[in-house]
Amino acid sequence: MILSAIVSVYDAERFLRGCLDDLLQQTMAKDIEIIVVDAASPGREGEIVREYDGIRYIRAPQREPLYASWNRGIRAATGTYVTTANADDRHRRDGLERLVAALERDRDAALAYADVAVTMRENANFDEVAPAVTCRWPDFDRRRLFRAAYIGPQPVWRRALHERYGWFDESFAAAGDYEFWLRLAVHERFVHIAEPLGLYLASPQSIEHRNPALIWSESEAARERYWRPEWGARPRPGGVFLRPDFGAVGRELLRGRAGPLRELAAHARMLVKGRRR
Repeated sequence: MILSAIVSVYDAERFLRGCLDDLLQQTMAKDIEIIVVDAASPGREGEIVREYDGIRYIRAPQREPLYASWNRGIRAATGTYVTTANADDRHRRDGLERLVAALERDRDAALAYADVAVTMRENANFDEVAPAVTCRWPDFDRRRLFRAAYIGPQPVWRRALHERYGWFDESFAAAGDYEFWLRLAVHERFVHIAEPLGLYLASPQSIEHRNPALIWSESEAARERYWRPEWGARPRPGGVFLRPDFGAVGRELLRGRAGPLRELAAHARMLVKGRRR
């Protein structure tokens, strides 16, 4: 297999079929290894996976944090490349193929990421929904990455990087992926595809919504850990440098629905990625 897609689930029963169908309908589906890591969910995720042929299913012996599940899946992976597929996010049909192709062309790049469309509609497919907003990420710049986690929720990276740089830090509860991207960025280069290849669900149940203070504190700890004094003064985190494109749904929200608008604006300013669980 070329690409291993790690699907970490806990209480994700209502999203899982759509997630697996999305991966199986990718243009490179025959070259995708799907690994579902069940963090001892009380739901029927295991039964759902068994409805499909060829999907690997790993159930943790007890409830475990998100990054422990990601590490468990990546250790079991056989692909040259790895991605994490959030159960409630979706991809453009050629999205994963485009990301893998970017790394195949650029052998010196460690990770590929693309712009992302944002929806508030559960289980929507990429082609059937008008996104509320599209986040246009900047091209890779390590100084800018220390301001905000602009890699987005659906990057693809080389599995061999874990042999050199280690695994996701399981002491992090919410910003462990950002910590790993910063760890890589000290020495490695990323490549950006400047078009939306994925669909992100702006869910109030995601970790960044449930505990934004934790996101901030963990992100700051990661920035302090990896910034090099020889680079000069560390840039201040935050700042609106992303380019959000509001679609028809987003423009409707701008006309008066303040609550959903605040939620979308937060994602447009700093989408720290979809951490479900």
